[in-house]
Amino acid sequence: MSRAKTHAEGFAGMNQGWKPGDRIGYIRRDIPRVTLPPYEGRRYETTVPDTLDLAERARLAVNALTECTDSLADYEIYPIVVFQSKPPQMIHQCWQTSLFGKFIMALNLARLMSGSEQNLHVEQGWLETALKMQGPDGLVYTPLNGRPWAYDWYPPAALEDSLSRALAQGGQELSPFGTATLLGGLSVVARRSHEPFWTDAVRRLADALVSLMVQKEDIAYVWPSVMIADRHAPEGATAPTIPFECEGSIIPHALVQAYKMTGYEAALSAAGRYLNYLRRHFFGQEGAFHSSAGRLEMAHFHAHARTLLAMIEYAEATGDARDIPFVLASYEWAKGLLADQGIDASYRVSRAPGAALLGFFPEWTQVYASEMHGETCQATDMIAMALRLGEAGWADTWDDADRWIRNHLAESQFVRTDWIHSIQGVPGAKLGPYGSTDRVAERIVGAFAGSQNPNDLYSGDHAHGIGHCCTANGAKVLYWAWERILRFRDGKLRVNLLMNRASPWADVDSYIPFEGRVDIRVKHASDLSIRIPEWVSPAETRCKVNGGDRSLSWQGRYAEVGAVQSGDLATLTFPISERVSRVSIEKRRYTLVRKGNDVVSIQPGGRHCPLYQRQHYRANEPQYSKVTRFVSDHLIET
Repeated sequence: MSRAKTHAEGFAGMNQGWKPGDRIGYIRRDIPRVTLPPYEGRRYETTVPDTLDLAERARLAVNALTECTDSLADYEIYPIVVFQSKPPQMIHQCWQTSLFGKFIMALNLARLMSGSEQNLHVEQGWLETALKMQGPDGLVYTPLNGRPWAYDWYPPAALEDSLSRALAQGGQELSPFGTATLLGGLSVVARRSHEPFWTDAVRRLADALVSLMVQKEDIAYVWPSVMIADRHAPEGATAPTIPFECEGSIIPHALVQAYKMTGYEAALSAAGRYLNYLRRHFFGQEGAFHSSAGRLEMAHFHAHARTLLAMIEYAEATGDARDIPFVLASYEWAKGLLADQGIDASYRVSRAPGAALLGFFPEWTQVYASEMHGETCQATDMIAMALRLGEAGWADTWDDADRWIRNHLAESQFVRTDWIHSIQGVPGAKLGPYGSTDRVAERIVGAFAGSQNPNDLYSGDHAHGIGHCCTANGAKVLYWAWERILRFRDGKLRVNLLMNRASPWADVDSYIPFEGRVDIRVKHASDLSIRIPEWVSPAETRCKVNGGDRSLSWQGRYAEVGAVQSGDLATLTFPISERVSRVSIEKRRYTLVRKGNDVVSIQPGGRHCPLYQRQHYRANEPQYSKVTRFVSDHLIET
């Protein structure tokens, strides 16, 4: 009998006779009592322009993050939502550990934005499960017992090794990737909580993750893979360079988060070494994404862009900006060649086919096919980089962020879901043994798409329309963007993005794209400056404070309004108009109508859930909505 068959039978034997609700065999049962840190703040009703409101989008995200879970399996996440079945279904599979920590982080941040307390019991359950999964060595172990779906969709090449290791560890799978995602999630919990055991859990996670690393000279990596690991690499083991290993970018990203939230220096040092390994093996000297050294085909965009993001975060944390020129070169490479006017329709193997006006980026680069779909994950990485580069002053990337947030990020969220029932199902498709068809359309409201085209929320290329890595990353970047709409430091209030936002220092009411206007309702005396987008001329910008004209001075794109007091209303106005752009995205041609940075129409339209149905924005009369705004007492700077 082959080893693979023996291992598979051993796994099957663990779950023989399994039924929903059976106890899951965590590595730890005795855990401290978990108390959720409260989400405290001020709520008030007001009427605002009915334009993009990231806090409202976060409220929707809380629904998807907490509803797409299994109450009979300790609220484990259903990672995949399949549209091409009748009815649509959510299914369990092997990726629970890779999502778990991301969901914890995203949920905490989305609640801080929106004040939503929907399904607090789910969050409570997750935190209890997180502690049950942390072994005595500090690492995260995913149990196989009670989870018969643990190897569904598992990469076949890794199946035998992973099963062998898990069975040898008493049915517990050890994943550096999963440990890293939980490190990031619990770092946010530790920052919010006054319970010392959360900070202790984060430090133990960070120490344990570092202990798994092979450290040679100035690089670090895990062996043999970021998904499965041995505690000690054999003599002569070399750094893994197969394409999938760039997914290890989650490790330095999480280590820097742990440092930022807890000040733990050991995490920061290890992050720098891991970034050196990734840069040398998975990027060209000019910043091009490589699937392995020297190979451009089939590089996973998300893994590489997240590496660049981690480099920026590391530079912010250390003050060492020596890698920023490389990051900028790679960032520009990833944006691709796309001019505002005109088309470059040729396929260039040396460049990633990005779409810099929409923010649509492909899941894979350099694919010799007519068209490939995209995930939300790629857009979130690029938005996060644009926000951080712009705020640090390393590049003027605020307009990149503004375009991509308003367009592809906003359009990638499932705001309405009635249309999924009209998708043609696969004949004979049946519910799998570990799935759910219960209220799927209702439960995915607020999720982010995992298979979309530039003009359609669902590409139709895959049976599944949602992979919830996109939901976690989409919700997380909502917070990163919302947080940076404005900053208040040392008596200076700087508005960076003209989007709706409530804060302790001022409320921003944006009329864009109905008209070129933004109101700043001041709550704290400050020196006010407001950044105007690239399509606005300073010479045509006007300012009033409490109805009286206020002259402006300029610092780059920032209009210096000057001193304002609590209760003041500062209004900036400027012309806004439509313009047409004809572009090529993933080897197909599209015509975009843009008003400001907002795409208000795209042709040709989509087939399943057409995007950019924004005819109401093309009117010049604003529409309004009554909202409940929330201002948290305890914001986290990310």
